[in-house]
Amino acid sequence: MLAKTSTSAVARIAHHRIHVASRPCRTARARASGSRAEDKFADPESPEGVLRVSKRTSFEGLKAARRVEAEKARAENDDARLARVEWAYDALIAESRAWFDGRVRDDDGAESRFQLGNFYQTLEKFEDAEREYRKALEFDTHVDAANNLAMLLQERGELDEAEAYYILALKPNENNVDVLFNWATLKLNGRQDLNATRVLIEKIVSIQPDLKKHPLVKALRDEEDDDDEGEPFVIPI
Repeated sequence: MLAKTSTSAVARIAHHRIHVASRPCRTARARASGSRAEDKFADPESPEGVLRVSKRTSFEGLKAARRVEAEKARAENDDARLARVEWAYDALIAESRAWFDGRVRDDDGAESRFQLGNFYQTLEKFEDAEREYRKALEFDTHVDAANNLAMLLQERGELDEAEAYYILALKPNENNVDVLFNWATLKLNGRQDLNATRVLIEKIVSIQPDLKKHPLVKALRDEEDDDDEGEPFVIPI
């Protein structure tokens, strides 16, 4: 039985707020052929050479490389180098966009639309991502597309529609912990509905008992964060 949550506990939850979206979740990667040796010795004038990345670098890695190289250029007041960094980043993004567009042309379906939407979401082009997730769901109940779309709507404050998509994402598997956890954050942070949050948290813990160490769960149970010091909680991403 969950204990009544105090105001201080809710404050702790706000501090630890997490969207467990192992899938905005799934990291997209630039698709290109080539051996590791070719990547290592990339032409320094190529987009990969300018940003010091390989064809296999994730989008998060690509964005980090852009930031690092841009900071170096600014520190040296080198506008030409900064322009080169932006050119390289845009070229690699365009290459990846062409790959995902090609997938849609070759096999227009739920998965290819989801991947294109996820590409846009990784780039923080949320309107484009939303459009592609909706298109994916016209083909099938694609769990990742429904979950990601729900998260976008939740962030925008459109809670009723977000909940509808969380429910849709749970249809193939009502024990999907990622979706349940995201839905619980909506109930708590969006609706301030502690009772509904407790119901979802209890279900999550019954499916994956180790999650009782998660800060959200501990706060709802009024447990101290230093319980079970020998068994640190690992976020399920």
